[in-house]
Amino acid sequence: MEIKSKIIEILEKEHYTFSDLAGYLHMSEDDLTQALNNRTLELRSLEDISKTLRVPLYSFFRAEQPKFDYTQKPYYINRLWTGDDSEKTKAALQQEITLLKQIIALKEEHIAKIPH
Repeated sequence: MEIKSKIIEILEKEHYTFSDLAGYLHMSEDDLTQALNNRTLELRSLEDISKTLRVPLYSFFRAEQPKFDYTQKPYYINRLWTGDDSEKTKAALQQEITLLKQIIALKEEHIAKIPH
């Protein structure tokens, strides 16, 4: 399933539209669709989407259908769910590590901007 389809599925469960999301990101629907299809959407925008929808950022890249418990606290408060590592391929684990490193880099960048 492509990223846009996953996002739309989650938006529908939260009673929002793709148009609402595009407006939140200050983009047109066409520009957001193009960025998702071309995989040119900035990571910070995907992070905003994941926080807004309360789903892990990397869930947009998972092969299997994610199951979200909307009664739980947002993912950034809870322990991140990554599935059963014993069932993943080496490449899948490496991809997950790369994504987690990107998240760490964003957090470190944010920390650096906080006044001492």
